[in-house]
Amino acid sequence: MDRSDRERIERVCQVLDIAPRDPALILQGITHNSHLDPQADDEQRRRAANERLEFLGDALLGAAAAALLFRRHPQAGEGTLSRLRAQLVSRRCLARGMEHSGLLACCRVGPSVPTPWPDSVKANLAEGLLGAIHLDLGWDALARCAEALIGPFAAAAAVQTAAADSKNRLQEWSLAHTGQLPSYQTTCSGGSAHAPEFTATATAGDHYATATGTSRRRAEAAAAARLLAGLAAS
Repeated sequence: MDRSDRERIERVCQVLDIAPRDPALILQGITHNSHLDPQADDEQRRRAANERLEFLGDALLGAAAAALLFRRHPQAGEGTLSRLRAQLVSRRCLARGMEHSGLLACCRVGPSVPTPWPDSVKANLAEGLLGAIHLDLGWDALARCAEALIGPFAAAAAVQTAAADSKNRLQEWSLAHTGQLPSYQTTCSGGSAHAPEFTATATAGDHYATATGTSRRRAEAAAAARLLAGLAAS
């Protein structure tokens, strides 16, 4: 292990506040398969690349995300928790977590991978690192590091899930009471190029409601929620 590799490990430890017993395992966790010599055989790849650790980290991340959400959302039902977990363990969320944490600069990726690295590669590196942390330091460290990566996005995921739930619930009501899907009419109604405002009208049968939002999706979700509230009150 050269000086550059030791510096990579030290940086990972600083970012995640861990003290590994086996630094080589952490290095393996942040080593993408593309970093290895193309002539490396299967045994060399198994020992040096993070593919097996990625497999482990992927499974454990789902459990860590479930535990995090179960704790943060005590009133949420199983369906909502499942949708939230799917967002938190997605490639996009893991990639953003690696970017915002600064951990990507610690990772070893070969020149064959195009830059900027695809989200799939960034997510694989996150999973490989988490798998290594679990093997070296156990579940508690893994759960804490997973929360450090994906926890900052939990609130945004909850907002998106709530929006999706509103539209799903309106769809269920409309199909049950009108036999048809609800419709939405959405227009850009103001704001600026950097902060536009949209107005959406949700219609289900003879019922409708209008609301605004900073995107088409948010405006439609707000209109659906307002229409559902009106239907519940009538």
